[in-house]
Amino acid sequence: MTCFAALLEPFDLTGVTITADALHTQRGHVRFLVEEKKAHYVLVVKANQPELHRRLRSLPWKAVTARRYDRATGHGRRETRATRALTVTDLGLDSPYAAQAVRILRHRTDLTTGKVSRETVYAVTDLTSHQASPQRLGRLARSQWTIENRLHACVACVPVCEGYG
Repeated sequence: MTCFAALLEPFDLTGVTITADALHTQRGHVRFLVEEKKAHYVLVVKANQPELHRRLRSLPWKAVTARRYDRATGHGRRETRATRALTVTDLGLDSPYAAQAVRILRHRTDLTTGKVSRETVYAVTDLTSHQASPQRLGRLARSQWTIENRLHACVACVPVCEGYG
């Protein structure tokens, strides 16, 4: 967590959308991205932000008409992702710069065992509905999962983080 700003500081991120897992869903990180780097963000929200996670879960998701369904088969499983996006600027979400909330419902079927699993993932973004449709938000979230699956440890950041805790 302490490496976040140090790792991104050297780069011109103007207009770039940064994705990150729940560990980096921190007010300071959001402010750094938006205010200092002029970047956008899509950040996953989990139990490490309990109040924000509770508020996201309680949004009127059933009434949301902005949605996208994607299906894929690979890695020994079949997966369906239903992405819904909701404008939250007037809903008191209490997340800096948040313009939309995202809910991704993932259904997976293991093609070998037939085991079915379901997971709901929430995220927040400063991208407005004009800047990012549910389809784009789903792709951005999926790109983050791809990164997480390939890099379970940030070996490259160790030299950058020296002296940052």
